[in-house]
Order: sequence, then structure tokens, then C-alpha cells
Amino acid sequence: MISAIWKLIVKYEFLVLVAIAVGLAIAHEITDDATYASIMGLITIVAITRLAMHPMWKKDEQGEEKATD
Repeated sequence: MISAIWKLIVKYEFLVLVAIAVGLAIAHEITDDATYASIMGLITIVAITRLAMHPMWKKDEQGEEKATD
């Protein structure tokens, strides 16, 4: 069961991070605690960075390397 949940989290990593950031934004609005806003900003930066590093963006680079070989 935990293995299936972990696989889901890894597969949809960007969406999980966005959901966590949204939850922290809601918590910040409810409590006005600046800690939630700071953590939300960090999670957002991590989510964007992980999305930018995703292999789907590197398909063209791999195709060019194969074509030149």
C-alpha cells in the first residue's frame, strides 16, 4: 500500500508539490503565519525546478545526439 502511494507521488511529483504549496497558501490565509508563506515559496521554487529538470524537456537534445552519431 505504501509502495503504491510512493509510486504515485514520484509519478506526479510536480502536482503533489503544487498541492502542498496550495495547502500552505490556504493555511497562511487562515492563520496569517509568515512561516507558511515562506515554506510555500520554497516548495514553489522546488516544484518549478523539478519540472524544468524533467526528462520530457530533453527529448530534442537526445534526438540530436542520436542523429549526429
